[in-house]
Amino acid sequence: MSVFIFITCATCGVLSGIVYDVLYIARCLVCGVHPHAYTAKDRVFLIACDILYCAAFAAGYVFTSVMFDFGGLRLYMLLGCLLGAVLYLKSFHVFVAFFVKKVYNGITLKKGRKK
Repeated sequence: MSVFIFITCATCGVLSGIVYDVLYIARCLVCGVHPHAYTAKDRVFLIACDILYCAAFAAGYVFTSVMFDFGGLRLYMLLGCLLGAVLYLKSFHVFVAFFVKKVYNGITLKKGRKK
């Protein structure tokens, strides 16, 4: 049963990576991809996105725990969630970040030429 719970928690971590990518795209659309150019308004939006991500991850984990009747919280469950999130961020997120930056830079270059 512990292996099933670990794999389920790792899947929760991967799904949290997908939520992170959705918020990452929103952050890039609103704030841009260059952190040195962020204003105070952009930083407030970033904090709101981070809080929303943490709330979504916690809600997803609690929902999964209740649906599969995990019982208590164990260290291997947290490690499974962490492993799933890290695997996602080190694999698929790299492609998403690359394409978001390419599209963002392409759009800003076209805007710069029209001026």
